[in-house]
Amino acid sequence: MTFFKKLFKSKKDEELYKVGFENTRQTFGDKISNLFKKNSQFDNHWYDDLLALLIQADVSVKSAQKIIRTLRKEMKNIKDEELALTLLSDIIKRQYGDNIEPYQLEDRLNLFLVVGVNGSGKTTTCAKLASIYHAQDKKVLLIGGDTFRAAGSSQLKVWADKIGVSFFGGKENEDPASVYVGGVRYAKENGYDLVICDSAGRLQNKVNLMAELDKMRRVLLKEAGNIDHTYLVLDGNTGQNGISQAKNFTEVTPVDSLIVTKLDGSPKGGVLLSIKDELNLKVSYIGLGEGLEDLRPFNIDSYLASLISL
Repeated sequence: MTFFKKLFKSKKDEELYKVGFENTRQTFGDKISNLFKKNSQFDNHWYDDLLALLIQADVSVKSAQKIIRTLRKEMKNIKDEELALTLLSDIIKRQYGDNIEPYQLEDRLNLFLVVGVNGSGKTTTCAKLASIYHAQDKKVLLIGGDTFRAAGSSQLKVWADKIGVSFFGGKENEDPASVYVGGVRYAKENGYDLVICDSAGRLQNKVNLMAELDKMRRVLLKEAGNIDHTYLVLDGNTGQNGISQAKNFTEVTPVDSLIVTKLDGSPKGGVLLSIKDELNLKVSYIGLGEGLEDLRPFNIDSYLASLISL
């Protein structure tokens, strides 16, 4: 299907997205394609089936209903399956909006804060972000602020050593805010281009976790003078539960964009279509594997092209 082929930015992009979204395509994309193939009547029953498929793929009810309403208005006399599927893709793209371009570092110390629950892939994502900018010959410092988890900082240090970037950490159960202060001061004194701050993500006590995050953010702002980008990391397998988690974090700290991980093993890639509606946030990166190179800038065109075809 040439229309969808043209949506990929490159052959490599096409291969990565298609492999990464294989599980979602099988549970979502193939079923939608079959629905368009088998019924060109596009009657009420057909729209009900499409709504059910969207919800099964973890598109929220709110987002799915919005897609269906727009599709009903714009279908008019369309009877051709390919034109109808192309229209669906266009509606989803319009509903999502433009892509977020990767953050370009300014000529000063830049600072990223990365938040999310434990198990979301947050620490590994910090390392992958560091790898991206290290490859651009930027001087990067990783700060291990997850001092409440025994393996948190040590895991980040292993990644730092593997990538070839610097690491600043504290002792187990040390106040994360004090680790941030020490790390930022070290970065300023040694001419770093970018500091990436990992954070605690315990959910055993939401009130304490959120209070800790608020404190860490205030300390960073005071010491560094700016937080250039706050990334919220979500596990793609958690689906709608991930959106609930995200709402908890956005109540405490401003979030600039999302990074959705583990999508290569998830049948719930449809949740990406709900995030904008539910949180008014966009996805900047997606994780499509375990390798450092598998953190990819999210591209709505490539995403749709990997799922929707006849």
